Amino acid sequence: MLNSISSVSPMAYTAPTSGVSATKVDTEVRGPEFSYNPQDELVMDPITIQVPNIKTSSKKAPEGEHVRLADRDGLRPNKDGEYVFQPGTRQYIAANTMATIQSTVNAMSEKFGQDINWAFGEKQIKLIPDGGVMLNAYYSRQDESLNFFHAKDPVTQQQVYTGSSGEVVSHEAGHAILDAIRPGFLSSWHADTNGFHEAFGDLTALYMSSQNDQVCELAARECGGDLHKPNCLSATGELLGRTINNDAGRNVTGGDHVRSLINDFKWQAPHTVDRNPSGTDPLTTEVHSWSRIFSGAQYDVMAAITQRNMADGMDAAAAIKSAGSESMDVLAKAINMSPKENATYRDIALCMLKADEEMGGKNHDIILNCMQERNILFEGDDTPSGVSMASVPAHDLTVTLDGPEFGKFSGAEVTAKVSSGIGAMNDNPGQDLINDMKMHIQNGSILYTEPNQVVEKKDLFDKNGNAYIGVVRWTDGKMTIERNTMIS
Repeated sequence: MLNSISSVSPMAYTAPTSGVSATKVDTEVRGPEFSYNPQDELVMDPITIQVPNIKTSSKKAPEGEHVRLADRDGLRPNKDGEYVFQPGTRQYIAANTMATIQSTVNAMSEKFGQDINWAFGEKQIKLIPDGGVMLNAYYSRQDESLNFFHAKDPVTQQQVYTGSSGEVVSHEAGHAILDAIRPGFLSSWHADTNGFHEAFGDLTALYMSSQNDQVCELAARECGGDLHKPNCLSATGELLGRTINNDAGRNVTGGDHVRSLINDFKWQAPHTVDRNPSGTDPLTTEVHSWSRIFSGAQYDVMAAITQRNMADGMDAAAAIKSAGSESMDVLAKAINMSPKENATYRDIALCMLKADEEMGGKNHDIILNCMQERNILFEGDDTPSGVSMASVPAHDLTVTLDGPEFGKFSGAEVTAKVSSGIGAMNDNPGQDLINDMKMHIQNGSILYTEPNQVVEKKDLFDKNGNAYIGVVRWTDGKMTIERNTMIS
């Protein structure tokens, strides 16, 4: 997720020490300790955490208010009645994923000011801590699940479990949480809406990590409070990123991380982006790449708040932690105000200005400057007044893809919900949708199927392990492209 961090090296395993929960949820008496790594195992050893809203039993698997293990026999307490295990073991992966997901839900419930009710209508999401061999992790609305996997690093020969990283787990939980708050986002074909889903995953991981005192102290030592210097918070998924690069035989992520929050990418109309860019890890309209425009801008907001906090007398670690919480407060409130479908980066940024105004306006200039620097907001943009984008009605729009530029997809029908939010780029949503589909097809993000073809779950991922945005379906000889509600 980020730039290589040469100052951070793997730590030898020692018995975990008790950590502080990142949540402030009022619950019953806290139960046993769980193995927990809020960061990444290349960065720090696991600690332990007591998680509100998890029921435990000596005879049954622990069960969270919002999450349950798919394998009810997959986790039992150790001899001390705790869920603390050696890293790399099946029990450790199960304990870390369970604790991270419920902690993330607890924290985001507080930030959004509401309980998290999953988009698929059930109270609990199914957790698969290790679903087999794949360099991946994903959320699936259709399967009502969060899924993590493992693979061997061909260079180090280490078995790498995506469920061992709190950052990776919180990222995927972030997808599920955003889908609960804004289920219409996973019906959108817009590059910004899909990119924001990935950005929110990374920002959820950033927030959860930034609320741990040990992580903040480490980040402060690495960067002195200047978050634009590489540090453990700016890099996401260090071990997974290194393994992806080793598996590819070259640096495809920009460093030992999956993505970096330190970048200088600027928004432009998606259909104008170079389809064959040069350089290492350039900006493309692939959703994970495109996400970095917004996540980088939001990270800039957090960095600026950190500097202000330090100028006000906070030490670096405290300034980072406070800025992480404050910046997420604004973002969560903005999402609650945002369009329910097809939200652009500009929509979200304008809602952030409005949210900040309602919270006292303390961060107005920081948000405006950071978003204008990324071309997300334009010159002259400012806090919208008297507008609730969430209340803007949406309607179904269906277009037919027609022309040689669509290749074998020509003739397919595509439907999207559209609205005319104040952040809309133009007043021709039909052409926008056609441009979006052309982009996805050119990116190889649409799975083509033949009539009567059986599509298995594994088919919904491309050769790089990314979930396809859409898939071709056939009904009575008519081709349609449906949105895939699996997101990695």
